[in-house]
Amino acid sequence: MIRLDGWPDSISWVAVLAVFLFSYYSVWPAEAASDDKAIQGEERAQVLDRLEQRQREVTSVRATVLQKKRHPLLREEAISEGTLLFKRPNHVRWEVNKPERTILVMDGHMLTIYRPDRDEAERRDLRQDLMSRAAVEFLTSGMSLDVAQLEKRFLVDLYRENDELALRLVPRSRIVAQAIASITIYQNDKEAIPHQIVVIGQKGDRTETTLTQVTINPRVPEDAFTLRLGSRVRVTDVGNPAGERGGDR
Repeated sequence: MIRLDGWPDSISWVAVLAVFLFSYYSVWPAEAASDDKAIQGEERAQVLDRLEQRQREVTSVRATVLQKKRHPLLREEAISEGTLLFKRPNHVRWEVNKPERTILVMDGHMLTIYRPDRDEAERRDLRQDLMSRAAVEFLTSGMSLDVAQLEKRFLVDLYRENDELALRLVPRSRIVAQAIASITIYQNDKEAIPHQIVVIGQKGDRTETTLTQVTINPRVPEDAFTLRLGSRVRVTDVGNPAGERGGDR
């Protein structure tokens, strides 16, 4: 598992969450929606169809990310700040500026987490790891708001909370459920991208990811998802028996 010391264990709109489904150590009982707020029947189908139509127009996203994490073992709330760039279907670049400079890049095949101040990096082949593949599939179905695909892995509830739409996902997999109790995605009914994601786990922690200054379909540089590491960087290939190697690759 990838352990991100001092910075977020999960990142996103669905893109960010998907990347970290396999590295997230979460933890409070799931927040239940009251029955009187639940959206059901024909109204549910219409709302989901409307959201899906908006998602189809989104090919890339740039946003400022603020993440807050509470854990019973931490005296204070852990806060991180950074920027996110996402390109459909599965390219992510998340640069964390505080509390520690960290760059995460996913190019569709490989996930790289680079800590410049430490000259350290971790890489994971997304094609070789079961949970990694599940995360990418979740990313793809989530960005297109493919509820049929999401419902294969989650119990999906739609409800209104404080005049907003909330899509609440409860994992069906016992393995995932050991860590994650629920994922709730909050979205304004008129917006194409959610503004907050709340992940609640089984042992007492809660991670809130908030997106602001969102730009839909920005120009994405060709090398945005390329991360070249210098020869001084110690690279650990997670899951590879060969272990560590130098950078510049």
